[in-house]
Amino acid sequence: MIIINQQTLPKALVIWLHGLGADQNDFISFIEKLHLNNFMFILPNAPFRKITMNQGYEMRGWYDIDSLNFKTQDNLGLNESKALIESIIQSKYNVLNRPKLFIGGFSQGAALAQYIGLNSKFEFTKIISLSGYLPDMVITENKSHQKILAIHGVYDDIISINIAKSSYEKYKINKNFVLKEYKMGHEVIEEEIFDVRNYLLSD
Repeated sequence: MIIINQQTLPKALVIWLHGLGADQNDFISFIEKLHLNNFMFILPNAPFRKITMNQGYEMRGWYDIDSLNFKTQDNLGLNESKALIESIIQSKYNVLNRPKLFIGGFSQGAALAQYIGLNSKFEFTKIISLSGYLPDMVITENKSHQKILAIHGVYDDIISINIAKSSYEKYKINKNFVLKEYKMGHEVIEEEIFDVRNYLLSD
């Protein structure tokens, strides 16, 4: 786990989750380019697990994936990772005098961020999903107007934008859900730094 801008009274605490096969280091540069020095960022590591889609090869993953159609869901893995992230928040949040709380991530990390943000005892100010999708879940009434920003590439060949949009149908009654599309693949581009910074700073 990496902590960026560690301080006793941050304006906000941001949990940022990496993608499948990556680790805590992948988004250090991205976070530093946000230039939000009064925000404290926590970048956890996913545990190593066998990934069915990758012939059972063991790598860092928040949960198992059997194919890129995402029709079969590893609820056990999702809930194990949810518990892990919540334990990290629990150990930091009250000590920091309960600042604004954000969660976001990329790809599989973005999917987990939404799963946690909409299914947690913690109240998140906003959720950010980069190149992700919404896992199959029931969104309760008290979470139905959660502020969420999703950014996706129209040429994404890992998580198809059509699959992402289909999963986001559950948000159709949520006026606080925003989907932004870029002409890009499964990647992070400079424009997203601007988008994420503005979103974290806006009301």
